[in-house]
This record gives sequence, C-alpha cells and structure tokens, in this order.
Amino acid sequence: MSSLKPFTAATLSIALLMGVSLPGFGQIYSWTDDQGRRQISDRPPEGNVKDLKVKGGRTQAPATSPASAPPGTLVPPPRPDERKSQTLNEKALEFNKRQLEREENRVKQEKAEAEARERAQRCEQAQAYVRNLQAGGRATRIDPKTGERIFLDDKERDRELADARRSADSWCKPAASGPSN
Repeated sequence: MSSLKPFTAATLSIALLMGVSLPGFGQIYSWTDDQGRRQISDRPPEGNVKDLKVKGGRTQAPATSPASAPPGTLVPPPRPDERKSQTLNEKALEFNKRQLEREENRVKQEKAEAEARERAQRCEQAQAYVRNLQAGGRATRIDPKTGERIFLDDKERDRELADARRSADSWCKPAASGPSN
C-alpha cells in the first residue's frame, strides 16, 4: 500500500501540472458590458468595457476595433489569418446559454399552464355558484364572526347573484397575454 501512495501523488502532480499548463495556450477574458452584465470569452471584447481581466496565456491588449477607435484613427483591416470560426470555449458558452434559455422557457410554459388550469377551475366554480343562486331555493352565507349560517333574503340574494356573476366573468375571460410578475 505504501508504494502506491508515491505513485498516486506523482500521477496527481503530473495531472495538475498538465491541467495548469494547458490553459496557458489561450486567454480567458472577463469584463462587464454596457448593460452591467458579466461577460466571459476567449476573445477580447470590442469597445470600451469595465474591469477587463485576462487569465492565462500571453498578455496583450484587446485589439482596437473600428467602432471603438477614436475619431481620425486609422485601424488596419483584420488579417486574413484571423479566423472567424468559434472556439471550443465559445461553443460551450453558447451551448450553456441555449440550455439556460430552454430551461427558462420550459419553466415559463409550465407556469402558464398551471395558471390556465387554475383559471379554468375557478371559472367552473364561479359558474356553478351562479347557477345555484339562479335555481332558487334558500341561499346561505357563513357569518365570519360567529361561524353560523345566515339565510339570505331576496335583496341580499340579488346582491350575491350580481357579485357571483362579476366573479364568474372575471375568472372566465381569457387571461391577459403578457408577463405576469
């Protein structure tokens, strides 16, 4: 067992050295954009950014883009050897972004469906109460102070029917389309 410990430690140290040295081939840029959102990329940002941090690789200032150059400054065109293809980091960032958006959309859809079910249930209950009041018979209400049942007279019944119709109308109309917070 004791002979395995140095071998394990050596293997671990080699793996750590390789893991530390591999990111040295590229740089990771992190900054805050104009909207105050934190951005991370393996390419330098364009334009003016707040608190630019560069990790790994060789250190160089971000390239000046025509949009961020001061007026009257000549900016050379990009060299043909600068590839426009996405790097693995960019692809991973975009994949994670798409996954996050997909999850947010799924949560929004589930919430909208739950709200629709709730509205449909409340609409049915309100309509049933209106039908019950219209059918006649004795209508009652529970006294909130004593908890006793109180029978409604004709005037109170008409008022209760009008309130029940308003409630049914509000629950049965289509929900407003827009973000609900």
